[in-house]
This record gives sequence, C-alpha cells and structure tokens, in this order.
Amino acid sequence: MKPNAENLLEQAQETISGKPQGLPDKFFDAATKTVKLNELIAAYNDLAARDDNLVEGNLRNLPESYDKYDIKIPSPYLERDDEVLKRMFEKRFTNEQAQLVYDLANERVLPYIEEMTVNFEAARQTEKLISYFGGKERFNEISRQLSAWAKQNLNTQVYDALASTSEGVIALYQMMSSKEPILAKESSLPEDITEESLKKMMEDPRYWRDHDKAYVNKITRGFEKLYPSK
Repeated sequence: MKPNAENLLEQAQETISGKPQGLPDKFFDAATKTVKLNELIAAYNDLAARDDNLVEGNLRNLPESYDKYDIKIPSPYLERDDEVLKRMFEKRFTNEQAQLVYDLANERVLPYIEEMTVNFEAARQTEKLISYFGGKERFNEISRQLSAWAKQNLNTQVYDALASTSEGVIALYQMMSSKEPILAKESSLPEDITEESLKKMMEDPRYWRDHDKAYVNKITRGFEKLYPSK
C-alpha cells in the first residue's frame, strides 16, 4: 500500500520537540527539530514511481488472455492445464511466472510423486509375496535362501530382472525348489531377443500363474543369453 502523502505533510507542518517514531534519521533535522519535507517528498515520489513502473511492467508482460500463455511443457508427465492457467491469469501472472510454476512442478513435485509410486509398488509386490509364502518370517527366510542360491546359479542381471516382481520371485523359488538344471533344452529363442521382450513374456499366465517350468526356463535362458556370465 502506498503511503498517504497528505497525512505525512499534515504531521510534519509544525516544528516538533523530537523525531517522530519510525522516521529515518536522514529525514529529520536534529538541530532545528523539524522534518526535512523536501527530502521526504522526493523519497515518496521515487517510491511511488518505482511501484507504478513495476505494475506497468507486469501488465505489459501479461498475455491478452489465459490461452495466450506460451508454456514449454518440461515433462511428458505434465500437460497444459487451462483451469490452472485461468487462475494464473486472474492473479496477473506473467508468462515467465507461469512458466516457472511448470518448471518447479517438474523439478520438485514429479520426483516426489515418482518416489511415492515406486515405494507403493514395492510394498504391493512385497505384500503379495508375504501372502504367497504364508507370512513375513517365512518370506524373509526364503528371500535369504533365494539370494544365496542365485549367487551360485544366476548372474546378477538375470537375478535382478526376475526379482523385480512378485511373479519373478515365485518363479525363482520354483526353480530353486525343483533342483533341476536351469538351462534345460527348451524351445529355441528368437535371435533379436531383448529385455523388454522377455519382460513381456513374463506377463503370460504360464509364467506368473501356472509357473510352467518349461516356460519359466525359457525366459531364464533368455536373460542368460542377453547377459552372459563373464
């Protein structure tokens, strides 16, 4: 809020016995005990001019309407939101200020949401395994057994790929329990096999529901082919 010049002048018209409370020393003549009106008025006018220039500058940078904001969307997980832009326009956000909101959402909000999503999915997968193995203590014990078994029978990449889902962990447990050679001769694998194609195969009910030994071994051999032991 701008100071009221008339009130300042009225309060400073007469000589006073002491400096008004809150008045900076540069606006008070201690010798004559008077307010330096010229300096005070000049400072007020300078402050008012700065305030007017700031408001005028913001208005010049304000788009004609909310749909004229030129926003560069910084992430595929964000999109232009007209309702948000309408609220920004009502609050007189410049294009630079509106862009900053989107940039901050990308830098600060999205990583937090992604972390929450990962943690939620990990907890969901763990709950499924605890239920499958009949309790947390048994699951923890089997996890230790699987880790030790995998170190002797699988390379790290294969183990990490299979252990990333509850279905993969169950398949590992079935292989460990079968005590049969993992790389048994099954149907041939395509030459252009990729990690993505193998993970797609893991979505087949034969893998996650039926634990079909031949099908599980085929996927395992695919990972072994993709990430051969050194």
